[in-house]
Amino acid sequence: MSRKKWANDWLQIMRDLLFVLRELWLFLAIHLLALYSFLFLPQGTDMILSILEPKTFNSNTISITLLIVAIFCWSISSEFCTRFLIYMTDNSGHSLSPERVASRKSNQKSIAQVFLYFPSLLISLAFIKAYFQNISDISNYWWILLLILLIISMLISLLKYLYKPDQRNKIPNIFHWMHLRKEEKYWTSKLYGIFNDYRVDLQEEEMPLQKGDLPRDLLLPNGSYVPTAFQLKESPIKLTDNKRVRVWMYQIPLVYFRNLISQFLALVIFASILITYLAFANTQIYQSIGAVTLLCFSFGSWQIIYTLFHFLDKAQPIPKIKMPFRVLIFLWICLCSYLNNDHPARWIENEKYSTGKKVSEHFKSWLTQLLKKENYQNEDQIPVFFLAAEGGALRTGAYTAFLLAKIQDSFPDFKNHIYCYSGISGGSLGLQYFQSLPEALSLSKENQRSTAAFFETDFLSPAIGKLVYGELLNLFLPFHLVSFDRAIALEKAWELSWASANKNQPNSFATAFDEQVRDDYPAIFINTVESETGLPTVWTNTILDSSISMASVRDLRNKFHLSIPYSTAINLGTRFPIISPAAMFQLNKTNEQVLRFHYIDGGYFENKGQENLLEIIESIHLEKYPAVKPYIIQFNFSQDDLSSRNIRFANELMEVINGIENTRYARASLTVELLKKYMRNNFDTGQIINLNLEISTRKLPMNWLLSQTAINRIENYTDSQMNLKKDSVQVRNIFNAIIKIKK
Repeated sequence: MSRKKWANDWLQIMRDLLFVLRELWLFLAIHLLALYSFLFLPQGTDMILSILEPKTFNSNTISITLLIVAIFCWSISSEFCTRFLIYMTDNSGHSLSPERVASRKSNQKSIAQVFLYFPSLLISLAFIKAYFQNISDISNYWWILLLILLIISMLISLLKYLYKPDQRNKIPNIFHWMHLRKEEKYWTSKLYGIFNDYRVDLQEEEMPLQKGDLPRDLLLPNGSYVPTAFQLKESPIKLTDNKRVRVWMYQIPLVYFRNLISQFLALVIFASILITYLAFANTQIYQSIGAVTLLCFSFGSWQIIYTLFHFLDKAQPIPKIKMPFRVLIFLWICLCSYLNNDHPARWIENEKYSTGKKVSEHFKSWLTQLLKKENYQNEDQIPVFFLAAEGGALRTGAYTAFLLAKIQDSFPDFKNHIYCYSGISGGSLGLQYFQSLPEALSLSKENQRSTAAFFETDFLSPAIGKLVYGELLNLFLPFHLVSFDRAIALEKAWELSWASANKNQPNSFATAFDEQVRDDYPAIFINTVESETGLPTVWTNTILDSSISMASVRDLRNKFHLSIPYSTAINLGTRFPIISPAAMFQLNKTNEQVLRFHYIDGGYFENKGQENLLEIIESIHLEKYPAVKPYIIQFNFSQDDLSSRNIRFANELMEVINGIENTRYARASLTVELLKKYMRNNFDTGQIINLNLEISTRKLPMNWLLSQTAINRIENYTDSQMNLKKDSVQVRNIFNAIIKIKK
């Protein structure tokens, strides 16, 4: 074969392949997203790892079974929708030679087969990767991996069996629609676009003697034939520019493809029921199903819904009315987006708003309460702790809460000397969980047990469930449904987990945040960002002093005068799209104008919480309290190294993207230096204690779900810190400060 012929053949193959794939762009995007999520994202690997662990595998067989069912449904959906879209959109058979049509049909069958087996192979690879990436910690779980791979292999064998050509004869008559009729198979193989009008062109010498309609079910001189079921259009004969050629146009009725459409409608009904059920499901159902299974079901079901919209556009099922269904649906979604009351934050009706004290006054009152509890003399130094925690979902949240719980169990008076909590995103959750722990746990040294029970919970599944079912369904509604809100689902998951981890105790996370507005409670600052202005804002149980820049517009609780649940307050700072949407608050103006404000993750502005902490410390004027010795404890996602952020690819694009993204890191670095300068001028930089989580994100991802293996890594890491084996100087500084606390 000459090089030129070889090149032409490959060019033709690639052209045919791209032509077939052009209408499958959404399916390709879905499968590439799945590939990236399960194979390349650390979060996806940890999700898969959590299924491999005996704790899940032995206790939740329902979840494993549903995962296999989800893979099966995703496979069937992918194969059918791929084939159905090709049937509808590929009309190249009119212009290609029979050889090219056969070649293209072969490509189409191969692509459909790839989509059929892709889900099973992807999940198998994901399990293999999760096992070998964490083999040092889970080497004893090899039997679970083999069992899961065996089950998936059986699933692949089942799919292969079901798609054998000879299976038609083994299906009962009642299910005859599960295979295409002979006529349907023939016409779908023609590449005419099965819902397009059928055109027949005949030369004058080829025209039949009868007038009007053409003979049915007979081979015409030009090689065409017209089935009896095809309906002749109102103007059957059209003259072309060449008066010797006439054109007959036929409409193909939907009933002609009754088995094919029956199969499709069965899938549509299944997908609609599944989406509706899972959109309204509660937290416990999501957690029992699991995030991986929810994603697999969603990949399959939404493919079917997209294909439905495509079908409506092509088939035009409403007689004598042609409608651009996909355009109308898109316009409807845009209208709903405008009308929809966009993710309003939960607030407690008929709950009295509590007015707090200014930060400077609150600190004075808190210190007075502390002195009443403990027997300090005038010459004694009083250690006071200011805590800040960086963002990072459960990665930083669990680390922060675990280490604080272990310190508290070792030193029961430690918590009394914490005045301020300033958290970002997951760091806020870690700080506030520790703050909310009942006092009884410190007396019985049960803080660690409670913390472990809370952070071992699957918070991701409720958020994912609402995101891929409820939220997508809500796009088609002009009003907001609380049942579909993924942010509220996450908050309720926290509340349920708090109650489960602290049995027989009032559920702090489910109560009003305003219950924290007390003189003997520490100051809480949950950092967030106002989307409309970009300003860093806080939800706090105090009132920001006027010495703080733009205090009146940045103090959200005192701006909106609303009482919200504790969990909702925490979530204001953890709304990092796409997992959590922005929280919406409304402000009614005197001229009846209603303003909407949206609040997102505080990490968009500064991801450590130290900028707000510095402003708070300065507004207190600690120089007025010579007996107070402040300690700043900073919990970090990891050690920052801005020098390693080099741009080496697509420079002109990445320069802009990296510049915008890295601004928050630079702002945090500047704030760290300003805080050091303040402490150097007024106290001692040794009183700034940085605690860094030195576990790679590959082994401990930033997610709302942590595998038991990841939790064990945090446990071991914090144990080593408590034993002064890691960050020993910094942890020793905490111990030295705590020792000075009066008993």
